[in-house]
Amino acid sequence: MASGDSRKKLRIYFRCSLVGFVAGLCAGFLVSSLVCYFLYRPLSKVHSETENNTFREKQGGNKEVIHTAHLLLNYTGSRQDNTLQWQGGPSLGRSFIYGFTLVQGSLQILRSGIYGIYVQVTLAKCIQPRGQGIELKEVMIIGILSAQGRHSSLLRRHFQGRCSLSASLQVNLSYQDTLYVNLTYPIVPSPNGDETFFGASWLCPPPPAEY
Repeated sequence: MASGDSRKKLRIYFRCSLVGFVAGLCAGFLVSSLVCYFLYRPLSKVHSETENNTFREKQGGNKEVIHTAHLLLNYTGSRQDNTLQWQGGPSLGRSFIYGFTLVQGSLQILRSGIYGIYVQVTLAKCIQPRGQGIELKEVMIIGILSAQGRHSSLLRRHFQGRCSLSASLQVNLSYQDTLYVNLTYPIVPSPNGDETFFGASWLCPPPPAEY
């Protein structure tokens, strides 16, 4: 009898030990899962937000990361100076402006970086050469007005008897630089939006400073 009782107690002991082992294993797994959840949830959230922001930037869903404009002339009648006045907005159809601002008809930069710029100016009336050896004064200029009030020319083109000029370039621009297009006064540009337009797009951050 003693031997039978011993075997019975031994089976109960092993059964209880097995139940305790399984219960402890489950409890440990549960605690580990909770610790991992609370530790890695912030990292996962940041990673997810970074991916979402990158996706929105690629898709253009976040307007803050879009810096592009395609502008049409604001006025094509008699002019008082050389600077052309541009306008942009959905109401104009093909014209738009995102991430920039217009200051007196010129395009002001709100994000430093490398920009691609293009322009086409068509004259309302072609100016033909008057003869060889005569310097033609019909000129189109893309320039910058810096935040400190300094003017600098980026590009200069002479019409030389042509009715239209187009040009494009890339340039490093700073915050609050203002882009403008000059056309020799009193030449009148064409009012057709398909013939006279101006645009710029942000391409990448500015290069690191060189010392």
